[in-house]
Amino acid sequence: MSTKIPAAIAGLSTFFILIALGVLSVFGQMVVLNGANESQAFNAMTASVICQTVYLLLAVILACWLVNLLITKFNWNKFLAVLVAISAPVVLGIVISFLAVIVTIPLLIKPV
Repeated sequence: MSTKIPAAIAGLSTFFILIALGVLSVFGQMVVLNGANESQAFNAMTASVICQTVYLLLAVILACWLVNLLITKFNWNKFLAVLVAISAPVVLGIVISFLAVIVTIPLLIKPV
């Protein structure tokens, strides 16, 4: 049973969903950092984007691996395996994105 097409669908879907959520996170962070110093805000946004990018690459790998695992080892339906393999990294991506914003702002922004 071939799992290449479901793995590719899960990987690409995870990639595009997390890119969209990352863009929304950056816009939200711009609103939060509205009154901050420009260099400090740039450092905070850069750290957050780097954290989200690293997780994005790991999430695509996780989604592809999870589809293969669910189909081959546990004999799941392909549609259900793709659905679970997309939703698990996306939920983790939302949490990681939120934590990246929450952690980088207080650490990198110093009060004036």
